[in-house]
Amino acid sequence: MILRIIYIPLIFFSISLQLKSQCFTSPGNPIAGTANIGTVGKKLLRGNLFYRYSFSDQYFEQDKKTDFIYYDKALYNYMGTMIAYGLSNRITLEAEAGYFINKTIFYDERLPYTLPEYEKTGYGFTHAVTSLKYLLYHDDINRLKWSLGAGSKIPLRLKLQYSNGAILPVDVQPSAMAWGIVLQSFLLKENSLKALRYFMINRYEYNFTNNQDFKWGQALYTSLFISKHLHFRYEWLTENWTAIMQVRHEYRVHNLNYNLEDHIVNGSGGHLLLLVPQLNYTIREKWNISLLAEIPVYKYYNEVQLANKFALTFNIAGDIVLNDNQ
Repeated sequence: MILRIIYIPLIFFSISLQLKSQCFTSPGNPIAGTANIGTVGKKLLRGNLFYRYSFSDQYFEQDKKTDFIYYDKALYNYMGTMIAYGLSNRITLEAEAGYFINKTIFYDERLPYTLPEYEKTGYGFTHAVTSLKYLLYHDDINRLKWSLGAGSKIPLRLKLQYSNGAILPVDVQPSAMAWGIVLQSFLLKENSLKALRYFMINRYEYNFTNNQDFKWGQALYTSLFISKHLHFRYEWLTENWTAIMQVRHEYRVHNLNYNLEDHIVNGSGGHLLLLVPQLNYTIREKWNISLLAEIPVYKYYNEVQLANKFALTFNIAGDIVLNDNQ
């Protein structure tokens, strides 16, 4: 299989088969460790570009492993971009978009029947999110900031994807094909004397019913971070490295399929608790390079679902200050 590796970053400034045990998409979209923490300064342009690899190979029923047989494994390679621009010191315009290089499932060869294909792959653009963020509160003395954001989720594909003349399973469709709403909150606390930062991100996603009469469940993400500048023997090295630890909780409600008499998709939704260690390197105080590992420490799935095993993310972010002379 030749992976499609061409990715086109998007900058927006206005901007099948349904089985009881399926939910490869349940591990979710890349967020949090690649997010901007609140607003950016006036006339500052910040860009993020990140790559994420996710792998799954074990079924869970609620919080227990199960011997259920359907997919042998599932994985995806994903590219995402995020652009933020400070309209003022309080208001930031932000846009994000993503592209699946591949989203692949491998059927288990122990299935009691023969399949024409044991591997299915989808690819393509997923969605864009355009939002406004507002710095609601800031206390420079106590180094405390609180920002809120609201935006719209825009599908970048509205048609089902086919392979060899057949509709691809829902688990490898690159897009939810649904419009939605995204609400966010960002709370930041700094302790300059100890070179520590504490912050919390809350993100709520609501998806409307798509043109296939399918509705992806609401999702709520809560991430707690602590970051610390690392101190080494050499001062030039100390200034460049930061260690970050994230604890993230993900909660999703059931998906709904209005093509079925019982609309609730039983094998969907649940709770995940993850630890996300991150190492960041800063170049010339403008560019940041980060490596993240997502490690689930607790999983609770409604019914039987394929559970995420781990994910790795590589992120690059940079700032450009735009002035009136440019």
